[in-house]
Amino acid sequence: MDNIISDQNVFSKFLSFLPFETFKCSFLDIGVKKLTTANLMKICVTMQLGNWKSYEETEERIRAMEGTEELFGLTSISASQLCRRVNTLPSILPRQLFLDAVSQLSKLTSHGKGIPSLGRLHLVDSSSLLLGPTLGKWTYFTKHSNCVKLHTRIVITDPGTAYPDMVIPSTGNVDDREVMLELVTDAHATHVMDRGYVDYKKMDYWVENQIPFAMRIQAKHKANVIKSYEVPDGGRVKLDALVVMGSNFRSMEQPLRLVEFTDEEGKEYRVVTNRWDLTSEEVTELYRHRWIIELFFKWMKQHLRLVKLQSTQPQGIWNQIFFAMTAYCVTLYIRLVEKTKKTTWKVLTLLRIHSDRTWKSFLQELHRIPKRTSKGRQKSHHPPNEIELNDAGVAIVKPVGISTSSMAKYKKKRK
Repeated sequence: MDNIISDQNVFSKFLSFLPFETFKCSFLDIGVKKLTTANLMKICVTMQLGNWKSYEETEERIRAMEGTEELFGLTSISASQLCRRVNTLPSILPRQLFLDAVSQLSKLTSHGKGIPSLGRLHLVDSSSLLLGPTLGKWTYFTKHSNCVKLHTRIVITDPGTAYPDMVIPSTGNVDDREVMLELVTDAHATHVMDRGYVDYKKMDYWVENQIPFAMRIQAKHKANVIKSYEVPDGGRVKLDALVVMGSNFRSMEQPLRLVEFTDEEGKEYRVVTNRWDLTSEEVTELYRHRWIIELFFKWMKQHLRLVKLQSTQPQGIWNQIFFAMTAYCVTLYIRLVEKTKKTTWKVLTLLRIHSDRTWKSFLQELHRIPKRTSKGRQKSHHPPNEIELNDAGVAIVKPVGISTSSMAKYKKKRK
């Protein structure tokens, strides 16, 4: 990857940061004249970056865009052909493209020391994508839903930088604990997880192999207190103790640290960890950072093509997931390389607005200094003013609490 200012199209420059030239597959491209594997993967990443909603829209955009011959190696392609090729594209190729993007981010953020006093964090969680009741039967989860899961690990290299470095897609019936050993591996980072990952054997394994972790446990999980430690008076921490998890039926062999605390709303949390170098308040802060992965899933579903799956075939869905993750990584890479204070979402928005312009003009807009500065909308301690009802001459309004009119067409009759 490079950062040379050029007159390239914005999409073309974004795609140049990814090593598509390594995906020239002779066995997949036999008899293919235009839609080669590399060109297909370029189109799929562009669909995510540009928020192209369907293969039909992609077909029309490629036909309407200038420079598609240079960018994609073709000037037109049918939606049905795109769909067929994506559904048959070996998923190891999109996954490798994603890992290549992660590798570049890892090199760029290798100097990051994580969160002050907490170190590098790896957040582990999963999120579901729903499928229809008929064509999604192969992803059966419950009698009310069919879904696939994204088992994800997020790396936090500094307070403002987080990205996925491992994603394992699965059908909805794969439990989070079945893949956790593949996600919790690094002895130089603390892995933060929620309640769905409690597994005593695996937790013993992490303690024995000195893999740091912090995990929320439920109220039903029994903890046998061996020794209690002092906690700050008047704080949110209620208990800091050395415990052995489990009961006579099933228990851990290795002791852990249990910290019980409440949040601002009085909700109680129980977190076990093998980090003894932190204060009890720092343990609560450690778990609080788990929320970042929830925000990441929300970001992906809102801003990239992930919620609406473009295929009902397993390979097509796995490929769409990896292309979406790649689009996120390359957008974050641009933000970090250009050292802009704008958010990743703002960078992606500018890309979509200026997609038909040159890279140089995009960078000028990215680094544009606003003429006016503002502290933004300030939080007021006064209650908001009551909104006055106004029909504006076009609407029918009724104050809250007024009963249904006797003239209402569908008023229920009294018995």
